[in-house]
Amino acid sequence: MKPHRLRSQAFMARAMDAWANTVYRIALSHMCSVPDAEDITQDVFVKLLKSTTVFEDENHLKAWLVSVTLNRCREVQRTAERRRTAPTEKVPDTRTAPAADEGILSRASSVWKALVVLPPSTRSALHLRYVEGYSAEEIADM
Repeated sequence: MKPHRLRSQAFMARAMDAWANTVYRIALSHMCSVPDAEDITQDVFVKLLKSTTVFEDENHLKAWLVSVTLNRCREVQRTAERRRTAPTEKVPDTRTAPAADEGILSRASSVWKALVVLPPSTRSALHLRYVEGYSAEEIADM
């Protein structure tokens, strides 16, 4: 068996600089737990490091990261431990959540309070639409 080749440090640095905040915000929105969101963000980028997917462009990379993030959130929620426990932390005020720019932060602050009371699947779709700016068609493809 041939050893698996990892992505370059430069590729990972660019991907994390560009998309780590997005991955974290999606995970936080879906999980309503800072520790879970941090763990999921780390898991997603480890999966990217090991992935052999060839990305056509930056949008393809972003879509892949969003999809993997949502799938990982669902996996965590399905575990027996997750079903038996509740989050230990409330979703923080969005002023403490990382944002790529102030425009995203201001859009996020008006949406966070409404999102946390929704079921996770609805919350994810609305977060992707109104915070991350995806179209309905793009969300449906994820």
